[in-house]
Amino acid sequence: MEPDAREARGSDRRQLVVATVTLAVASFSHGLTVPLLSLVLDHQGIDETLIGLNAGAYFIAVFAAAPLASRVLRARGPALVMLASILATAALLGLLRAFPDVWLWFPLRFALGMAASFLWIAGEAWMNHAAAESHRGRIIAVFGVVVSAGFALGPLILSLTGTDGWAPFLVTIALLLVAAAVLAGALGSSPRLEGPTSVRLARYVLLAPVAAFGYFVFAAGDAMLLTFLPIYAVGLGVGETHAIRLLTVMALGSMALQYPVGWLADRVSNRALAAAMGAALLAGSALLPWAIPHPAAAVGVVFMFVYGGALGALYTLSLVLVGRRFRGADLGGASAMLAVMFCIGSFLWPSVGGAAMDRFGADAMPVSLVIAYALFLAVVAAARLHGRAPRAPA
Repeated sequence: MEPDAREARGSDRRQLVVATVTLAVASFSHGLTVPLLSLVLDHQGIDETLIGLNAGAYFIAVFAAAPLASRVLRARGPALVMLASILATAALLGLLRAFPDVWLWFPLRFALGMAASFLWIAGEAWMNHAAAESHRGRIIAVFGVVVSAGFALGPLILSLTGTDGWAPFLVTIALLLVAAAVLAGALGSSPRLEGPTSVRLARYVLLAPVAAFGYFVFAAGDAMLLTFLPIYAVGLGVGETHAIRLLTVMALGSMALQYPVGWLADRVSNRALAAAMGAALLAGSALLPWAIPHPAAAVGVVFMFVYGGALGALYTLSLVLVGRRFRGADLGGASAMLAVMFCIGSFLWPSVGGAAMDRFGADAMPVSLVIAYALFLAVVAAARLHGRAPRAPA
């Protein structure tokens, strides 16, 4: 290998490490602060409706940030955008603790959501930009495992620090500042995401429909299961403790199967692999009423482990498809589109599914999941019939 090629490869590896470490810290921050802030408000006697609306301000911010993201990334580069977002997040967490008032928290959580949106969009675009094409699936799989571990670690640390006082906030702020220091050292190697970009995020859905709807149904299924699986399982006669553990098993399955799916993504058709995962999830959702209350508890555990792996695969494959479809500034626009699809899926499906459960009973939960994955398979089939998607702007 020529010296210049070795140097470029080493630079790409450093960029991947920086982007992954930063988003791992960000996922830890999210996994800790979302339940923390809800519990702080609950301890103040705030009702659940207002707590939910307050949390919603964070996600609404995505729709404000996403249309701006690609232009900001093109102008400033991902490292600087991520550094500014990390520092803003740390400052906002300090303000949230200093002024624990639900009404003041609405604009603060909206600002927190803006910072998080720019951080994730920039990080995913940077990671996809630096990933080598021949190893893209495996690289994104490793990224997914690390980020998932960050999400899982947040609640664990919160259980150790408790929810009172400054301790959980200071732990999170300290880790964010460590990530900021790592980013500051990488400003010189930050790539330029150059080239024209579409101002209409809907265009990216048309250019990469399988990635867009894969991300959508990943978010929809994940949010639906996190919200309702324990309730559904208890209704089937499963003990509450075991029902909650099934969520942990699902998360472990997602982490464990990310790399094998990434390895396959580097060797077989990504669309075909995404269709296989969608079909497995559709069949698995239809079998939930049988598997969860199975007399042999191990059946339900193994079932949810594999189910979680298939669900996590849609996240990995969506990012892989975006990385293989777009270059330069368009990576920022496509990543912003994924962020919007994630928020729509996370909000829409639990809302509609919960209403359906109220109206038709608990079995509406697996039915709603079957519908989501059937929608995804229809999109994959339509994309295949349509042939090659129109090319992204050069």
